[in-house]
Amino acid sequence: MKEKEGFIDYPEQQMILYVEKEDGKYGPMQTGSYISANFMDDYVLKRKNLESELREQLSLGKISPIKYFMVLEDLTLSELSARARIRKSKVKKHLDPDHFGSVTADELTRYASVFNIPTTNLLQVLLINTGEQFESHLILENKAKNISINQTPTENPYVVLTKIEEKNK
Repeated sequence: MKEKEGFIDYPEQQMILYVEKEDGKYGPMQTGSYISANFMDDYVLKRKNLESELREQLSLGKISPIKYFMVLEDLTLSELSARARIRKSKVKKHLDPDHFGSVTADELTRYASVFNIPTTNLLQVLLINTGEQFESHLILENKAKNISINQTPTENPYVVLTKIEEKNK
């Protein structure tokens, strides 16, 4: 690829490509990501729609919180089982809301660790008022501009401090 063909104007995500320079030699060139520049909006929209559908199913009791986060994190049953160190058959049961009540506190902690969230967030969904509607806090683009939501784990793995603060204007 020639140097001028490799340039993509997308400062949000930069990468290094090795291209043919004008003098005929090959060397590194910093440029934007073609995929991010051309497909990121589509990805964000699909992710928002997926999260919204899953949240609706979770609210209606059609799926368990484990299924909600597993799908959002794009994990298979086998991957989740291996990472949480819980038998596959047990994880499969926990995906069903009727059997979610049998999850132990230790298993909740393991799932939360896999999803990289506080244990308490397996049992709640935080929504942010974007001015037009309430959106999930899991989608970065939904972060409110004038407030900050911070969750700090405590020494008790089942308790998290949630701080909602108005940002300085």
